[in-house]
Amino acid sequence: MIQKYIVMEILGKSPINPLLFFTGKIGGYLTWAVAIHSVVSNGVYDINRFRLFVSITFAVIGFIFLVLSSIYLGKNVRMGIPLKETKLKTEGIYKISRNPMYIGLHLITLSSIVYTMNIYLFIIGLYSIYVYHLIILSEEKFLSSRFGGDYLNYKQKVRRYF
Repeated sequence: MIQKYIVMEILGKSPINPLLFFTGKIGGYLTWAVAIHSVVSNGVYDINRFRLFVSITFAVIGFIFLVLSSIYLGKNVRMGIPLKETKLKTEGIYKISRNPMYIGLHLITLSSIVYTMNIYLFIIGLYSIYVYHLIILSEEKFLSSRFGGDYLNYKQKVRRYF
């Protein structure tokens, strides 16, 4: 019973079709896994230095966005729409972007694509980024209905991404 409660608290409700939701997320994580495997297997010696620089830069900035947004959200981090009441987060990194966690995820996915330069990962990564965009659009509707004018004011002041 406790495990079911914890899983539901972390997962929340899928804001879009669950098949899209989970395949989009898994696709992004797959690009990361392949890039990590490539680094572990081949090292970084046989890659173009500029490509390596871009890849590392995207990964580091993405990781910073992920960590800062996770710290600020704290126990409110969910995969999907929260089932319980939450507070609208507009401070910290959320003054820069309404979706800093997604920016972090996108940058790490792009880092993986740039590092591997694999056409299949490129397609999977773009699919993942597109699905996350659909998630964001759905979450915006949810936030508008839950927080009303407060969210609409925030939306006017802070961009969706940057």
